[in-house]
Amino acid sequence: MNLPQISNRVAKASREGGQTIAVVAVSMVSVLAMAALAIDLTTLYVAHGEIQRAADAAALAGAKAFVDSGVTTNPSNPNLQNLAPTMAGDFATAVLSQNKVAGAIPQFINGTPTVSLTFSIPGSPNIAGNPRIMVSLQRTGLPLFFARIWGGSIASVSASAIAEAYNPAYSQNNTGTFIPPAPKCVKPFLVPNNDPNQITPQNPNGVQFVMPSTGLINTAANSFVGETLALTSACKGNGNSGCNLPGPPGNPKAPTAGQYLPMFLPDIHAYCPSNSAPGCSGAGGGFESSTECCDGSTFDFKQCGVSGTMATWDPNTNPGGNSGPAQQGLKCLTHNPQQDSLFPANGMMQIQPGTYTQSRYNVAPGSLISTSDSIITVPLFDLNNWPQPNQQVTIVGFLQLFVNDVGGSGPGPGQPDMSATILNVIGCGLSVTGGSAISGGGASAIPVRLIHN
Repeated sequence: MNLPQISNRVAKASREGGQTIAVVAVSMVSVLAMAALAIDLTTLYVAHGEIQRAADAAALAGAKAFVDSGVTTNPSNPNLQNLAPTMAGDFATAVLSQNKVAGAIPQFINGTPTVSLTFSIPGSPNIAGNPRIMVSLQRTGLPLFFARIWGGSIASVSASAIAEAYNPAYSQNNTGTFIPPAPKCVKPFLVPNNDPNQITPQNPNGVQFVMPSTGLINTAANSFVGETLALTSACKGNGNSGCNLPGPPGNPKAPTAGQYLPMFLPDIHAYCPSNSAPGCSGAGGGFESSTECCDGSTFDFKQCGVSGTMATWDPNTNPGGNSGPAQQGLKCLTHNPQQDSLFPANGMMQIQPGTYTQSRYNVAPGSLISTSDSIITVPLFDLNNWPQPNQQVTIVGFLQLFVNDVGGSGPGPGQPDMSATILNVIGCGLSVTGGSAISGGGASAIPVRLIHN
């Protein structure tokens, strides 16, 4: 009989079963610990992504406030230097409520964003240039789940971002090298680089917005921001005869300040918003289409570009006059007569929504909005070297305008095609070829960009 051997095997199996239970118990604790770590780390990882996006959004909003304040055009203006940081902080704070972290609004680490307005211009070290805003956020009291087993119950995450409003006029080095802007949706109105509102004995054609020799904004003139500019086509004759300028053939008379030339369009803006009003489909021809619509191509002409190609005006297009392509395109773009309105208040330009914006975006009447379809960017060309062969012009900068009215009103003689308020002046620096341009991803010639996060 082998009964003793059977008894030994049973005793051994019993001992091994007890060891297995202990191993399983230890393994379950380890698995739970890893699960707790994975879930809590995932929670923190998601929260960190949310707070970084919140910091980026707040910084970009603050940089957009720099553009809206006008300090990027007149950085040495003490009133704008005081206004810009306040606006930037208000814009950044307002954005936080829309970018929650783990269901709660993050807080500024230092109580407020940090604003820098001390970037120097070559030859003018005391003039502020491209302004920056740094946003540092934290979200405390993040709940942890399984980590409570080991005594931990809350955690925190933080993030920082720096954004800049980039005007290339303030970004040249001592050799004049600069990185040009690359705005999109530039409207085809070639505007002389002369201000009809500031005519002096020394400047009978109007002071220059941008100094062509340096590419810098003319800080010696009175502030351009807030001026009303009436623009009328320099073309004579009816719309079917093209753009006939006064003067002998081959030597046309230069446009005067307050007039514009139709820009030759190598690529017509073809992408119109689906919410356009009836008759606003861009079907009125190249000039009208490019006024109403937009596309993804960037403005790239000497000296506001990197290609070195000269911009030209179109002798075959006469956009001006009542019901001409300019007025028709602008009416469509601004949703006239339901357009937004601009008015100065508290040292800044404020925009109130028109009935179109109120209905389209569910915005309450009398509220304030930060952008508008009535804001356009147009190129400035230099009259000093007029005329150039083959209708060429040298672009030296841009105007950012708010279109107040289309046709039939505004200062100056006659009936201008548009009456607009100057929001910003952008200088393009000196001519360069090669390299890359900076785009903020939108239509503004003053791009807003993240430079660190």
